[in-house]
Amino acid sequence: MNIQLAPRITAPFGSIDSVHKTPHTGIDIAMPIGSKVYAPEGGIVSRIADYGDSSLGKAVFIKTKAGYQYIFGHLSDNTIVKEGTRVHAGDCIALSGSTGFSTGPHLHIGLVNKVGAFIDPAEAAPKAGGHLGILGKVLEKSYNQAQDNVQEHARSVLYDTALGFIQGVGDLLIDLSYCIGLIGAGMCIIFHVAGWDKGMKWAGILTVAYVFIKFLAAGA
Repeated sequence: MNIQLAPRITAPFGSIDSVHKTPHTGIDIAMPIGSKVYAPEGGIVSRIADYGDSSLGKAVFIKTKAGYQYIFGHLSDNTIVKEGTRVHAGDCIALSGSTGFSTGPHLHIGLVNKVGAFIDPAEAAPKAGGHLGILGKVLEKSYNQAQDNVQEHARSVLYDTALGFIQGVGDLLIDLSYCIGLIGAGMCIIFHVAGWDKGMKWAGILTVAYVFIKFLAAGA
């Protein structure tokens, strides 16, 4: 089974909607709570913030050598790195969540340029000196991990379903064996009374078989 997952942007840069009354200063990406968030490029952790139930909730700010600043918000855990920590591209910096003013699990990514203006992280790559691949670099590992988890879960469900089916078939066969043993033994006794000279012999065989199967089933 090959399941392909792709980032789903729930609120693009500049959007105005029921949640964002003013132009959105970043992009929101749907992501399960607890997903790892990775640094898209190297820099210094310039700030660790917790806005409580408002704004970005738990957030991490990373300042790059070129003077750009990344903002990651609505995190469930922003204690993986500390202020002043130097991080490299691909380092895990936080876990995604739904803290702050949030309508569901997602990751907010903001990007501020050298003059302090917000720019679109999803469009910043080639123009801002390689600043993105943000949907690739930040999310690639998380979504690969999520894909592996989904595939593992699918395999587990398939295995459990197959095992349950096999066990169900086994229980059915055991029940049928009970019926065949009991009914067959009874019928053989009736046939014996009716004149079948081997009736008692087969009744005995079926009775022994019934007891043996019951013993094996109890042991299992």
